[in-house]
Amino acid sequence: METGMISATKTATAATSATTPKNALDKDAFLKLFVAQLKNQDPTSAGQDPNQMVQQLTSYSSLEQAQQTNTLLQGLQAQTSGLFQAQTASLVGKSVKVDGAGFNLASGKAAMNLELAAAATVTVTVKDANGKVVTVMPKGLLGRGVNALSWDGRDGSGNLMPDGAYKVEVTATDSTGKAVALKTNLTLKVDSVTFKDGGIYLTSGNTMFSLADVLEIAA
Repeated sequence: METGMISATKTATAATSATTPKNALDKDAFLKLFVAQLKNQDPTSAGQDPNQMVQQLTSYSSLEQAQQTNTLLQGLQAQTSGLFQAQTASLVGKSVKVDGAGFNLASGKAAMNLELAAAATVTVTVKDANGKVVTVMPKGLLGRGVNALSWDGRDGSGNLMPDGAYKVEVTATDSTGKAVALKTNLTLKVDSVTFKDGGIYLTSGNTMFSLADVLEIAA
């Protein structure tokens, strides 16, 4: 069972922590060592260098300040993370432009954006989640710049396909048959925001994408 796995992992971790020596002294260990030294040595006696005691006290003070700074930074990091998550949650209901290619079919309507480096003859191939070709759409000659590509949700036989996410492959060639550079992106409405595995993901219908893929946010 999962519970047993977690318990075993914690036990192994605890055993490792108990048997693994620390390579660096923390504040408490440093203080204990310093007190033990004072009990066994008189820094004011002959043969002892009082400057060493001053240096050790300075080192202790520096260690304490460094630990306090680290604690403050951890607190600030947690606050910043919370604020960022709250701001990201405000994306729900907004339209975003996302890097990628695909059709998010809903009620027989789907669209995506195609940016061409030059005028080109374009063909769009739509595939389902299993990679099976649904339809091939010749779009003809499209101009340089941003072009909107639409799909009515029907396959090659004219049957209306179910709503969902579909893969898209785009080919673009010039008059000589040479491939033209292109970029694709989608305009989607954000339905929800998910925080998992240290990342932030947005969901639109059946499509989930990373916040890092967002190119533009609209009201």
